[in-house]
Amino acid sequence: MKQIKICLLLLLFFLKIQAQEKYVVYDSLGKEVSIKEIVTLANEKPLIFFGEVHDQKLAHQAELDLLTALYASYNTRIILGMEMFEADVQPIIDEYFSGDINQKSFESEARIWSNYKEDYKPLLEFAKENKLKLIATNVPRRYANSVYHQGFQILDHLSIYAKQFLPDLPLKVDTTMGIYKEMLVMVPDHANFNMIYSQALKDATMAHFILKNKERDQIFLHINGSYHSKNKQGILSFLNEYDIDKTITINTLLKNDSKEDIDFSLADFTVLLILNESN
Repeated sequence: MKQIKICLLLLLFFLKIQAQEKYVVYDSLGKEVSIKEIVTLANEKPLIFFGEVHDQKLAHQAELDLLTALYASYNTRIILGMEMFEADVQPIIDEYFSGDINQKSFESEARIWSNYKEDYKPLLEFAKENKLKLIATNVPRRYANSVYHQGFQILDHLSIYAKQFLPDLPLKVDTTMGIYKEMLVMVPDHANFNMIYSQALKDATMAHFILKNKERDQIFLHINGSYHSKNKQGILSFLNEYDIDKTITINTLLKNDSKEDIDFSLADFTVLLILNESN
């Protein structure tokens, strides 16, 4: 009997925690809205950037909810792109989606992130199950790492094979851009222009593969860290001739002490993660 009581108390505790955790969506003016508003707007603004907080499960749930809602409205017009996969693993994704390789082989060879199974696998499996294309948009990390340590000039020495996974070179980077300047302040121990160049290479590569794979009538949902699309900078600054007014940016924030402290204008929509309403 005592064990049963303990189990019931534990169950009630976890149910209470789950009830306290939720996300709320706001528009750029700070008005609470629903995901349906994003879905409706996607028909006229078909390039969506979901800027997530990588280690927050609620953010990943919001992504899956948005993907599900987009599919319910637009079906196979939806295409999914993810920062979490590097461009040179695209053949592995395609082989897995077509059934040529199994899940174990895919996960062992696709250089999945440490939180893939909990946070990103539901997105990928939803796309696979519903026959949606998944595009690996990020630069292979070995090249971003080389730029961080040796600068942009190292890219000139890469092979023709390597350069197929990069944007067009040479790359022009605005080092005065707000998000890049913020990065220098946030990580002073690593603050140098090579850090900005490495980040810019990722941004430019993601923009390159988004534009390369988005067809005119498709709605492209791209999942990336918030700093890659904050204030319509980062990836969006490398979209070249693409009309920026036809994009939707979503920023993800953890709840702070006051809603008034949030700058909702940094994105078209803000997903506020409320981990504990009693805080």
